Amino acid sequence: MEGDLRTHLVQYFEEHHKLVEAGALQLLLSDHQPLIVSRELIERSEEGMPFVTREMVERLLAQRRRSVGAIPSVPLGELASRAPRRVLPFELLAEGFSGPPVATQPIAAYGALFHSRYLALARMLRGRPALPNLSPIKELRVSEGAASVIGMVREVRETPQRHHLILTLDDESGSVEVLVPRDSPGARVPILPDEVVGASLRFSREAGRIPRALAIERPEIPASRAVGRAPRARRAIFLSDLHLGSRSFLTEAWGHLVDFLRERGPHPELAASIDHVVIAGDLVDGIGVYPRQERDLAISDVVEQYAELGRRLGELPDRLSIVAVPGNHDAVCPAEPQPPLPANLTKGLPPNVRILANPSTFALEGVVVEAYHGRSFDDLIPALPGASYARPTEVMKRMLQMRHLAPIYGDRTPLAPLPRDGLVIDPAPDILVTGHAHTYGVDRYRGVLLLNASTWQAETEYQRMRNISPVPARAAIVDLSSLALVSLDFSHGPPTVQETGA
Repeated sequence: MEGDLRTHLVQYFEEHHKLVEAGALQLLLSDHQPLIVSRELIERSEEGMPFVTREMVERLLAQRRRSVGAIPSVPLGELASRAPRRVLPFELLAEGFSGPPVATQPIAAYGALFHSRYLALARMLRGRPALPNLSPIKELRVSEGAASVIGMVREVRETPQRHHLILTLDDESGSVEVLVPRDSPGARVPILPDEVVGASLRFSREAGRIPRALAIERPEIPASRAVGRAPRARRAIFLSDLHLGSRSFLTEAWGHLVDFLRERGPHPELAASIDHVVIAGDLVDGIGVYPRQERDLAISDVVEQYAELGRRLGELPDRLSIVAVPGNHDAVCPAEPQPPLPANLTKGLPPNVRILANPSTFALEGVVVEAYHGRSFDDLIPALPGASYARPTEVMKRMLQMRHLAPIYGDRTPLAPLPRDGLVIDPAPDILVTGHAHTYGVDRYRGVLLLNASTWQAETEYQRMRNISPVPARAAIVDLSSLALVSLDFSHGPPTVQETGA
């Protein structure tokens, strides 16, 4: 496993245009949170500094030990000589929710959020060959002829006649308008407000003082990357949108799932190989989430809904490790990133259940998983031509291209003004799982396995009104040693295996 982790760390630094020295890498491999420490190193490194040195790692590790005084101090010289790091069945790498806003004024708080987003994504874009002569916007000069900038998209509009695009890009120094010709590669993928892009520009007399974009670069998932693999053939099952408390909860299908996981019925050898359950939000149906929801509820008290959640999860074998994040129906702050469920609602859950923030990044047997409920589908689907709830993985590919889960501000997905933008996708996951769409989707993109996990709620009148057709009671089972996938359908009785094409 250390070899896989070594490759993962080297890739991570290369993606951020850093070279990690051998001594620094060995210290990181000896730490119990190497990916978290690596991200802190990237965030603290000086712009233009191409190396990560042993001294940088030593300083950061010493600061981390001082900040948690309960951990006994270990001489740094001993760290590198320790035995190889053992892969853990579960390891939390990052939670999107980073605590309450530091700034008291909303404008200042949101300013800090977008500044954090810009810095995180700009680090991924700097050093790209397609962005030569990179400079701050305020230093652009028409006489230069060619230059590159990295900016957050403030506005996208079309020219009146030729339907070219004009972008307004902002960075820390200023703003610039950029012309993107309709036949250019940059215009083929829709450009969204508040995403961060790089633009290679050329100034010309024909375009007046507005530079023309020769290319648009996105943070994107690297085209070739080593994907995490577990050292043993163990599996995880991915679910979402249980909606316990709803009259439409699929009790019978859930019973078939319980029987399967308890190795009663078809495919007992497959069930016996499953160690982990991941649930991507909307654990309960909630109260007052949409108009006249009370007509759809079997349990009208949200505390009792979570008690029912505890009972249902308690039906699963206690040998399973269950990881769950909340969604927009759950009883937490609706603004994203969402914090974990409060203790008064989780006290009735079985001890093998971990409730994390939405989104969260964690490793299962060394495989990096990003779990996000997916409320931003409500904003991204209308903004992307041809997108629909029936094809959620196409939207997920766009998230990976932007390296952001919910970029658009001021639409249906409320964003929490936190000091760090926890919706940036960093590090790149091996598996991205979402829910919310109430359908089932499986695909792969640049080595990342994309899963939109199925719902366990039948169609409601509200969903019919929104033109959402559920594909319920499916389960994705992933072999963590190979990322091979099996889909099971529980909607008509004991599980049947379905081909996914992925």
